[in-house]
Amino acid sequence: MIVLPSLLNYIRPRPNRPKFEENIFVPDFNEYSSFWEEIHKIIYALSAEEPITGDLFKKIDESFGFFGNRIHPITHEPHYFHSGVEIGARAKQKVRPLLNGILEYSGFSITNGYYVLLSHPYIQTEDGYILHTMYCHLKKPLVKFSSYQKMLREISLGSYPLIEITKDIVLGLVGSSGDTIGDKPKLYLQCDFRKFNYKPIVIDPMYFFSNKIHINKSRHKSK
Repeated sequence: MIVLPSLLNYIRPRPNRPKFEENIFVPDFNEYSSFWEEIHKIIYALSAEEPITGDLFKKIDESFGFFGNRIHPITHEPHYFHSGVEIGARAKQKVRPLLNGILEYSGFSITNGYYVLLSHPYIQTEDGYILHTMYCHLKKPLVKFSSYQKMLREISLGSYPLIEITKDIVLGLVGSSGDTIGDKPKLYLQCDFRKFNYKPIVIDPMYFFSNKIHINKSRHKSK
């Protein structure tokens, strides 16, 4: 079990949140950069697997693809806060989990397309938030609950059955489902800490793969 300190005193609401998107919290780098640097070091030491094979950094657009402020590549909205990373990839490329975890959801939404959500209960905060990772815009998910398992999940409020997902399992194939740029295949990866009836705390997925913060080149640009 890895227990991180409480994050609640070191976050802020997502800036410039569009009305149609979920209200979330993000790290407050302005006031608490030293705190988040320490969190970054802990997460970087977890040795997560890259979700797709190849050089991850060459697959991320430096203008728009990293976590944090950017110009939105579809709406061209300036100072739009991007809450994950977008990884360019070949269509039908295999997507694997960053870490061993538990299957929480496999399905479809208009924005995320086909996606898979995993929880990682062995990585928690002192106040009970649990790390989750989400893999979006898949051609199709290859892990899912059966109809019977879905019924049991509803009855048990998501506590049973617990389907373990190891790092060698293929979650799905890269696609362009949902809200994507020009239907180009890509993987959207989001990492957040979740707690029932609380807003998620979303962190930079690159914490797992790099010892420095990556900033979008369009961060300070306007229309």
